[in-house]
Amino acid sequence: MLIAVNFSDILRKNNKIFYGVAYLITIVDLVYRNFSMAVPQTMPNILRIIEKPLSMGALSGAIFVVVMYTGALDNRKNYTKKLMSVRAELSILGCIFFLAHTIPYCIQFFKTIDKVDMSSAFSIISVLTILAIIIMLPLWITSYKNIRKKIKVKTWKNLQKSAYVMYLLIYLHISVLFLLWTKKYDKFILYTLIFGIYAVLRIRKYIIQNKKKK
Repeated sequence: MLIAVNFSDILRKNNKIFYGVAYLITIVDLVYRNFSMAVPQTMPNILRIIEKPLSMGALSGAIFVVVMYTGALDNRKNYTKKLMSVRAELSILGCIFFLAHTIPYCIQFFKTIDKVDMSSAFSIISVLTILAIIIMLPLWITSYKNIRKKIKVKTWKNLQKSAYVMYLLIYLHISVLFLLWTKKYDKFILYTLIFGIYAVLRIRKYIIQNKKKK
């Protein structure tokens, strides 16, 4: 979040460059993971550092957390204003990297769907992921300012409410992953705290805003 605040001006002024780099990284990662391209064991450490958080979903998750919390923070604060100024840009980057994380698993799921136990952790995670992607796509597309301008304000605001469903699906995805699959309970607790605090802050902000309207 500190990075997003401090580099908000750079991101806003050079958003197309950031999008281009994000798409390039995502495409390269997807090609490598889905088509088993031979990569030398001597791959530079910098590439390994980028690939791991991308494929594991840590990068997209971190960006989505910033986007989430931006909507729950006090609008009067300077740091919130800076985050709000690049919230759309962050959403787009988060969506791009989210696809890099999820597409390979979805492909694997559909390839083995006739053999997969639908009650297994992998199947549950895959279904949650597919639902999240379906909800994410219109949010992603309408985050581009040239497209958003063509949509009625009321329609756009109603569409944005579906983001809460996507956040819930992402949390459920994480919960099943760490509780039923990897058994990493410490990480489950960490993410539960992150999403729980966000929920409290967002509900609090909603109540305050409603009181002001009255």
